[in-house]
Amino acid sequence: MRWIVKKFLSYIIVLFVVIVALLTLQSEDGNFSFDSLIGSDEFEIHFIDVGQGDSTLVITPDKKTMLIDSGTKDSSKVLIDYLKNIGIDTIDVFVLTHPHSDHIGGAVDVIENFEVKQILDSGFVHTSLTYEKYLDKIDEKNIPFTVVKSGDEFSLGDALVLILSPDKPMEDANNSSIVMRVEFQDFSCVFTGDVEAQVEEEIIKSYPNIQSVCLKVAHHGSDTSSSKAFLEAVTPEISVIHVGKDNPYGHPNKDILKRLTNINTKVYRTDLDGTVIIKSDGSDYSVETTK
Repeated sequence: MRWIVKKFLSYIIVLFVVIVALLTLQSEDGNFSFDSLIGSDEFEIHFIDVGQGDSTLVITPDKKTMLIDSGTKDSSKVLIDYLKNIGIDTIDVFVLTHPHSDHIGGAVDVIENFEVKQILDSGFVHTSLTYEKYLDKIDEKNIPFTVVKSGDEFSLGDALVLILSPDKPMEDANNSSIVMRVEFQDFSCVFTGDVEAQVEEEIIKSYPNIQSVCLKVAHHGSDTSSSKAFLEAVTPEISVIHVGKDNPYGHPNKDILKRLTNINTKVYRTDLDGTVIIKSDGSDYSVETTK
């Protein structure tokens, strides 16, 4: 009898150690823990550090997921490892804002590694091999594919998503970017793709009340975007720039950083801060970084 009790206690101890190890499991950079999705009842946005590219994960309290862009092909392993390390196996909505390779480069690998239930696309047709492979993979997996436009809205679990742009076909891929505002109770965030000042102006004419707590800064902080009028319309408390360290484009532009400073927003950059994670209960919010 004692032997059985001792064996049972040993089993409990081993099980406890394994659970603790799993809950504290870290990604390859050693910075982010596995427990993001375990027991959380918060709304989360993960601005994932994929170098000079964009990829953002939105998670609602009822565990619905939306992945916005997928970085470059070269960064796809980083993205996939990150998603798996935080317990993601299904992507309810996969948004590809526009077909440049720093936004759709990892799309094929994402589709191969996760169950993707729905794809939203800007409808801008590109002639690149990356874009062709992306479309081929969607056909192969028979994933529902929708081209969105300004005014479209849908629920992502407990959150509401409103498409702000595009409102018409554009000749330029950047200006064809899907721009959206995601709202969870009193917390909101605007996601901009690589949209430029011309379209920003059209957005604030159509949607003058887009003030939001959070802003994904357009086009990696390029001076083609983030006009003074647009930033003042959004007036974000937090601004996040997806940007690669020592990139050859000079992103983020110094004038844009100054413009952001002038509206008193707290700026986070993936090149300096790593992955940026915002969590909100619908009222208050917190920000974590992996660097």
